[in-house]
Amino acid sequence: MRISIPGKPGSGGFTLVELVAVLFVLGLVLWIAIPRLSRLGEPGRDDVFRDLAAGSEAAYDAALFEKRETRLILLPSEGTYEFRPADRPADTSGSRGIGSTLSVTGIRVEGEDRHLDIPTEIRYRAGGRVPAARIFFLDTGDADHPSQWTLRLDPFDGSINVLEGTVRDGG
Repeated sequence: MRISIPGKPGSGGFTLVELVAVLFVLGLVLWIAIPRLSRLGEPGRDDVFRDLAAGSEAAYDAALFEKRETRLILLPSEGTYEFRPADRPADTSGSRGIGSTLSVTGIRVEGEDRHLDIPTEIRYRAGGRVPAARIFFLDTGDADHPSQWTLRLDPFDGSINVLEGTVRDGG
């Protein structure tokens, strides 16, 4: 086995096999790391669900105690949602994304399925009146095992329950 000694004339440096091995390992590390790094700034499923639950409770409190209507506006085709007071004009500055690994697969409000290609508003009416609603998600964050989730809006207290799977009725 040849060993190259720095500064000694006639030393050949690295062999072609050594260079190929280093490039292979470097390529393997980048192949694994780049997809994960590309999603670094996106919200994860738990972050989105936690934000929706906190926003729902805040909207319910505003409707109940301040008698101020708030709307949860879902735009599944754009992958965004926002809680907007009814008296505020429509703009997209308050919209939040759900990330590239999470998608809305269905919305049901008061037992009626809503189209996913148009915005859906869930109104938190003054006095704390909230419709029963379910939002269905598909999480493809783990490409080998995509999972389905249901967010159930409770009409009695405005809380959101997170249920694994697609729970249409009764669950």
